Amino acid sequence: MSHTAGVQTFADEVKAVPGGEHLELCYSCGTCVSKCMIQQKVEPDYNPRRLLRMVMEGMEEAAFTSPTTWLCSECDLCFSACPQEIHISQVIKAVKELAVRAGYTSPLTAVTVNEDLCSGCGICAMVCPYEAPSLYEKEVDGVLDRFSKVDPNKCMGCGTCVAACPLGAIARVGVSNAEITAQFPETPKDAPTMIVFTCDWSLREAEDVALLESYPEDEVNVIHIPCTGRIDPQHALMALDSGVKGVLVCGCKPGECHYKRGTDVASCKIGLLDTMLGQMNLPQKQIRFVQIGTQERGRIREEIDGMLNTLTQSMEAMA
Repeated sequence: MSHTAGVQTFADEVKAVPGGEHLELCYSCGTCVSKCMIQQKVEPDYNPRRLLRMVMEGMEEAAFTSPTTWLCSECDLCFSACPQEIHISQVIKAVKELAVRAGYTSPLTAVTVNEDLCSGCGICAMVCPYEAPSLYEKEVDGVLDRFSKVDPNKCMGCGTCVAACPLGAIARVGVSNAEITAQFPETPKDAPTMIVFTCDWSLREAEDVALLESYPEDEVNVIHIPCTGRIDPQHALMALDSGVKGVLVCGCKPGECHYKRGTDVASCKIGLLDTMLGQMNLPQKQIRFVQIGTQERGRIREEIDGMLNTLTQSMEAMA
């Protein structure tokens, strides 16, 4: 697009989309880049300030194909640090909206809906942080029925809807129920085996991730999930039923969730689990949910060692 006098520029188009109006407030200090975990964990080329510069220079195609446009999850960790108090995520969202209008599509793998199982209850639409699922009606065998459909350009793949669906109609490659339970360990009766479900975003430092993987497998079995919102209470109960002595769920602190509200969803589920364990007269200390902040380096060791000690003492008391 050539930007002659009187012709709307690419920057003008972005500013016209709700959320994009603060585009020109950014002065490229890079604070947002330093706060974001995407560049560190997923994509080295992720760079919000570079994207905004592309917009200002009229580089539509480069902006529309940039990984930054598609990978921002709107966690807003950058917002609290931005000296200009800009919701960078909303400016990026405006660029993404224009990209979709122009025919570009998200490179992320979206969840899928099995209409043979879907009842059209709408729970997925209620829990999704990105309004990706919605309900629509169609005629089936002469009867008007309702189903869920997912906008692949909005879905970020957190898996919250997968866990929320009561009929198992929604799936995401890599974190289906079958794929998660297949990772449950064989559990010798004389070992304090525990499963650690860890959100991929809750541990910021590579040293903490390495530490998590350093425990012997007969003590600690690590299962990675995209977000603690993906946790289904039945996973913990099935793990205990298989002989696992304890389950530790590690997620982000409130306000730091990579997928906006996955931590809140997980908190509700763990609360439900506590109630269920109490009703079944099972020790509630077998399941724990910890929220690790981005600045709490080394805390994962304290949590795992503490739970291993608790489980060992329980086994000794029962011996």
